[in-house]
Amino acid sequence: MKTIATIFARLALSAALALWLWVSLSPNPRPAAVPATAPAQDFSTERAMVHVGAMAQKPHPPGTAEHDRVRDYVRGELARLGLESQLETGKGEYSQRGYHISGRVENIVALLPGAANTRPVMLAAHYDSVPTGPGAGDDAHGVAVLLETLRALRSGPREPGVPAQPGVPLLPSGPPLRNDVIFLFTDGEERGMLGADLFMREHPWRHDPGVVLNFEARGTGGSSFMFETSPGNAWMIRHLQAAVPRAEATSVAYEIYRHMGNDTDLSVFKRGGLAGMNFAFIGHPEFYHRPQDDVAHLDWRSVQEQGRYALSLTRVFGNQDLAATHAGNAVYFPTRLTSLIVYPASWVMPLAWIAPIGLTAAAWFGRAVRGRWIAIPLAIVAALAFLAAANVPGAAYLLEWPLIAGIGSFALLVSAPPTLGFGWRLLGILICPSAIFLLLVPLVSDLMVALGPRRAAPLLAGDVLLILACLSPQLVLVFRSATPR
Repeated sequence: MKTIATIFARLALSAALALWLWVSLSPNPRPAAVPATAPAQDFSTERAMVHVGAMAQKPHPPGTAEHDRVRDYVRGELARLGLESQLETGKGEYSQRGYHISGRVENIVALLPGAANTRPVMLAAHYDSVPTGPGAGDDAHGVAVLLETLRALRSGPREPGVPAQPGVPLLPSGPPLRNDVIFLFTDGEERGMLGADLFMREHPWRHDPGVVLNFEARGTGGSSFMFETSPGNAWMIRHLQAAVPRAEATSVAYEIYRHMGNDTDLSVFKRGGLAGMNFAFIGHPEFYHRPQDDVAHLDWRSVQEQGRYALSLTRVFGNQDLAATHAGNAVYFPTRLTSLIVYPASWVMPLAWIAPIGLTAAAWFGRAVRGRWIAIPLAIVAALAFLAAANVPGAAYLLEWPLIAGIGSFALLVSAPPTLGFGWRLLGILICPSAIFLLLVPLVSDLMVALGPRRAAPLLAGDVLLILACLSPQLVLVFRSATPR
């Protein structure tokens, strides 16, 4: 016996597949850049861009007059915002994968006191640039995000329509956060995280932070991602979910990042035992470390997204007990239709077991039905899901949820009557592809940007095969002929 879909069911399935593809390809909503006339306690891209324009006029690597000008500008802005800054000078070193470099650096460090500190929140960005570009994205924008975040934290209410920007005196400060906030502007990051190394070796505050938020860029635009965490990240991800529900953050991003061979200052902080999260945008990588990394090419919305993370999370972490101990990792991802989905990593292996159990049951009860061959590609995906759950649990959701959706469709197919028309089975088969498209199709564009076409090609091929395997029940119903065999 084989199940044949009616013309109506075939049209409905074709329309559903097209709809889910369209939804999965639609861009995520992004916040608009906020003008300088916004309330003073809000983050404003226009106010932050004043700082970017002041710093990213020319390349400013360490040892140049332009570097010293940017250093003095940052310290001057901190003073205007009411904080006394320290200049930590010394020798930073970096050794990794056979590469070694050292040099003199000058970190800028400032502290915003809290009302009843448990452990500080530390915000970090580097103020040096490469010699080949002015560094608007990498990383003048990060420095500007920290300065604008500080200004917002120190500002009281302001009437809408009244500018609050660099050069305008602050109103009296609002209520302080519970915890201290450390603002760290590292030097020599482009040469090899030299400033971060110096801070973690010598600064008296190096072991104090309860959480570090580091801001970077590998391009000049695009969505801002939280792409890396320290181990035991479940508590941080829950706070991210609360602070920025529509956060662009996936646990698979770090699995990819680990294989890219890149480091940032957060790598040094993590090796020093600090907990933290890394934020960056990666659009237009062709401008990365190039003369085009300038103010003209910098996406204001990307800066706004970075600022949203910085200010929202500082306020959340700034009022938590950061002295508490935490354990456990999380699996996390958003979709085009949902905010950030978060669940414990301990669920990964049980979810991997659900698939083969369900697949075996469906194949057994449908043993008299033609089309059981669909269980073969699904079984292959189930085996891969086990491997992912054991080795890269943060990426396992990309296999597990599409697989469960595919098995659900397979079960509905093999239990259906000879003619599938309108009814609850058809409705289920129409809905199941949502998990497949919403999780796997956006991965294509993310991989292309993050890895480049050549490095991403094998993963893209695997992604397409995975989509086809999990959609096999729907494809069979759309293309199966009614001619008896």
